[in-house]
Amino acid sequence: MKGLPITLFKTFIFSTILAIVANIIYYAYMQHNTALDYQQVVQLVSGGTFFLTLILTIMSTPMLFLVNINYWNNIWVRLLLYFLGSIVFVVTVLLMPLNVANKLFDLITVAIFILVHFFFYARIVRKTR
Repeated sequence: MKGLPITLFKTFIFSTILAIVANIIYYAYMQHNTALDYQQVVQLVSGGTFFLTLILTIMSTPMLFLVNINYWNNIWVRLLLYFLGSIVFVVTVLLMPLNVANKLFDLITVAIFILVHFFFYARIVRKTR
């Protein structure tokens, strides 16, 4: 449990990089006809993805309470503290009145964050057994 802050930082770094790549590919696929300056769009997409993953990381900070062994031993508390921030973000995105392109941008980012977050969760659980 000592490595939880490092795990959260790794989740932030890897999910930011993967989400930027995925969102740029999504944008290039969806907007292949437009004559916008692609360099400017890449900067906007990268900045937006960075801030979304930063928000997701902040929403996932309750996982740091899992240092307490009593919280870690209760599986429901462990799952809630580890994943509830991401789930609340998904619900918020789905309930907000955004256009489809913005919702997909946000959902791609949160899906990648959850996958990376789950990968590190599985590694921690495997080490503690």
